[in-house]
Amino acid sequence: MSLLRLRRAAASAVLLLVCMGGGALAGTNPLEDFNSEPLTNSFRSTYSNVGDATVNVDVPYGLDAAQKYDVYLPSSASNAPVIVMIHGGAWTSGDKQAEDVAEAKAGYFVSRGYIFVSLNYRLLPQSDPLIQAADVARGIANIQTNASKWGGNKNKIVLMGSGAGGHIAALLSSNPSLASDQGASSWAAAVVLETAALNVPALMSNTHNNLYDTAFGTNLEFWEDSSPTHLVHSSGVPILVVCSTSSGENTCAKANAFKTAADGVGVTVTVSPQNLESSQINSRVGVSAGYTDTIKNYIESVL
Repeated sequence: MSLLRLRRAAASAVLLLVCMGGGALAGTNPLEDFNSEPLTNSFRSTYSNVGDATVNVDVPYGLDAAQKYDVYLPSSASNAPVIVMIHGGAWTSGDKQAEDVAEAKAGYFVSRGYIFVSLNYRLLPQSDPLIQAADVARGIANIQTNASKWGGNKNKIVLMGSGAGGHIAALLSSNPSLASDQGASSWAAAVVLETAALNVPALMSNTHNNLYDTAFGTNLEFWEDSSPTHLVHSSGVPILVVCSTSSGENTCAKANAFKTAADGVGVTVTVSPQNLESSQINSRVGVSAGYTDTIKNYIESVL
């Protein structure tokens, strides 16, 4: 019952693609058709340690202009793990190429042999958080299809998201059947960076920032349908939740409550409290060595 809304959205998205000729996307090879030399040059000049890395921009996974991702490739990838980054922005804004979303993270992970993908999705008011989750799921399915073309391993995909993107990563990773409706198979793990939206009914029932009203409205059923805590299932993948100890939204307590719910169904959730400001939980990945190593070590432990 709680999955019906997202599955309706998924079915509508599939029907739209069929009606508009979405099957034409199946043969697209991003390496041949979507390489952007200007962005590649900028990336190389900023992160010279990645050598001959290339960046393929605006690879489409759907028909909407927002349904695109960028792929940052090591010079010679083979069986490489893949990080899929889901940007934040309160479900209303944000972009895959924002500096705190892609630059440092891509530089860090690509230099260590990872493929890094940064993904856009449709935003409010056009698309609510469940439609956004369906978009991300469709993107994951497309990335899984293309991974071998890039020298990647589709079985070593790790979702990473911050803020609203963290909520989406947690929602899909708590119950990967939500993504199977978009053609995605399960992935290896997820890294959730500082989000308060892990138990949406509890969040909305207490004092909260009005940005959550914009995202989740007033419908209790919708709150439950978009709540990782309420949808967590035994099929969920391992999840690292990174939280700020100085958060005004008490995100570490929310992360630990989510862990308790996940423990109850056998899903492994690891909570990593960090002595950083809330915004730094995202922006310092790839910048702060010790902190970033914590995330890298976790990823390596689950691959």
